[in-house]
Amino acid sequence: MRRDRINSSIEQLRLILEKEFQKNQLPSKPEKADILEMTVSFIQQYMAEKNVTTSSSQAHRDGYSTCVRDSVNFLSLHTQTDTRMQLLQNLHGVQILTNPLSPSAYPTTQCPSNPSTPDISKALWRPW
Repeated sequence: MRRDRINSSIEQLRLILEKEFQKNQLPSKPEKADILEMTVSFIQQYMAEKNVTTSSSQAHRDGYSTCVRDSVNFLSLHTQTDTRMQLLQNLHGVQILTNPLSPSAYPTTQCPSNPSTPDISKALWRPW
């Protein structure tokens, strides 16, 4: 029973890896050891590619967060305008979305609340 399960699994692996065997010019009926070696090699290659993808997406996220933080700092240094206030509010929302676990990592900017909120449709620039 146990041997049948092992042989069945190795046969399934052989069928899955058949193209790899042809690429590496292995015999059409590879030994069980060849099948297991190719499987281990494939899994190691897959894990290495997965780690590269994870680190590159983390680098992208870090760069994006830095850009948002720098934009908030830049806008905080300039005079009060409605457009600036809207940008700061939007960027604050982006900060929370890009780093929800540690919002304290970014400097917070107090946006004074205006009792009379301007009509957003008038303040928005549209190219059409």
